[in-house]
Amino acid sequence: MPRLNLPKEKTFTGPALIWKRIAAFFIDMIIVNIVVLFPFRALFRNIIPKDYSFSEAYKLLGSSSNYASYISSVSFAMSILVILYFFMMERKMSQTIGKMMMKIYVVSDNKELKAWQLLARSLVFLPVFPFVLLWAVDPLFMFFTKTNQRLTEILGKTRVVEMYTLQ
Repeated sequence: MPRLNLPKEKTFTGPALIWKRIAAFFIDMIIVNIVVLFPFRALFRNIIPKDYSFSEAYKLLGSSSNYASYISSVSFAMSILVILYFFMMERKMSQTIGKMMMKIYVVSDNKELKAWQLLARSLVFLPVFPFVLLWAVDPLFMFFTKTNQRLTEILGKTRVVEMYTLQ
């Protein structure tokens, strides 16, 4: 039987679409909320009663440095766990669960992803100054760069890409 000599599909990688990146991030945040943040809610309820208003909770936290340092410590531990989620998933598979669902992945501008690059990408999750400034600045960079890169991706020399097929 003769073999058909059909042309192969031509594929290339390019910057991931912004809507896919945003969707992947929201999926990852849902997972992080369920797996990491939800178990810590009980700790916060033990410190600040549920029926306290915002101003009452603020006064309570201001009344003792013990409360504030405890919450800071717990928040820092939570952020380390969030960083570990992104670091471990991207280290092993170049993707998080959200990125897998959106069929996008992380690549290095160099040959392979290094640990420092993945950590640089995750600086945005640290709840301490000056990293909290990245909460607003980092995602805005996606809208102003041709490659849709966040600031921490530029600093970490990484990109989020997807595979495109020419037909």
